[in-house]
Amino acid sequence: MRNQWIASEHHRLHTVEGWPDSPYKEATLRAIHSALASLSPDPSLALCEVCLSRRRSSAVVQFPSSQQGERAA
Repeated sequence: MRNQWIASEHHRLHTVEGWPDSPYKEATLRAIHSALASLSPDPSLALCEVCLSRRRSSAVVQFPSSQQGERAA
């Protein structure tokens, strides 16, 4: 069951990556990455041929930790 859920989230990831850039797209990608991280202890297990063939990292911006936010203030 977990593998099916991972595969479903991974399919969503590739679908959403094709959307035009927007705050909604960014939020959705963050949610998908979060779901994949919680479902799979090893992120490399969720990689497909498309992911493995990529030369650049994802364009998803990570939220700064609370410690980084305090330093910037």
